[in-house]
Amino acid sequence: MATRLFQYGDFKAVPRQNEWLTGVFATAHGVNLNKAGFKPIALTIEYGEIVELEQNGLDANAGYNISRVSATSTKFGVVLRTTDGQIGVEDDFIERPRSRTAVSIYPLESVNNFQVAVPVEAEQEPTVGGAVYVSVASGKEGAVRTTAGTNEGIALTGWTFATKKYKPTKGSGEAVVIQRVI
Repeated sequence: MATRLFQYGDFKAVPRQNEWLTGVFATAHGVNLNKAGFKPIALTIEYGEIVELEQNGLDANAGYNISRVSATSTKFGVVLRTTDGQIGVEDDFIERPRSRTAVSIYPLESVNNFQVAVPVEAEQEPTVGGAVYVSVASGKEGAVRTTAGTNEGIALTGWTFATKKYKPTKGSGEAVVIQRVI
């Protein structure tokens, strides 16, 4: 099954330094403040995808219910690549989480300032230090882009691009590392 946001390929013969797969922390110093994310079974998500977060129940520590981002989304998180509950191995990569398991979410309002790799929308050219927007365009929801606009992108306040886009595999999927600015 092809993925929606990031197209995998074979491993590169010589991996390049700092070219992370989507959903991987590029830097992580300190306490990991990830939360559990619970999704509808029918929702297929990808590692690195930015999703909408909604508190799960009355307790803020109970994790989040997650859904695809939309033009009205206000709270965001990144689906992290973890080693539990994975399925969908194609071209030697585990491309997406299992449909009936919780996923690990990095809330973008977290107090730590880890850098994380995410898919970048095709035809976008991020610049280091440039503002980050999450795409809400049909079929591209959850990737990042460089511009805002009605039904196109929502600003991720306090986030910038830490790298230019890159291809971590031989496939056509492009990624970029984003970082929170204090």
